[in-house]
Amino acid sequence: MNQGANEQGPGGLSIAALVTGILGLGIVPIILGAIDLSKIKNGVASQNGKGFDIAGIVLGGLTLIGWIIFGVAMAIFGSFWYYFY
Repeated sequence: MNQGANEQGPGGLSIAALVTGILGLGIVPIILGAIDLSKIKNGVASQNGKGFDIAGIVLGGLTLIGWIIFGVAMAIFGSFWYYFY
């Protein structure tokens, strides 16, 4: 058997984690990246997708932080608007 076939490139989950992270889908890339990282740790998935997984998790985390900051800012400014209106 050809063992090089298993190490051709990143898997589908790692690519999906990166793409959903770039698209800013919040929790989705975090979940996909974590699942694929656990598969890599168990030896089921290729090591080549590890960077994509980490990038997807980071981008998903940044998106979640951005939405939290946006929500807090809207609550603060919304209360100011209500006070002055």
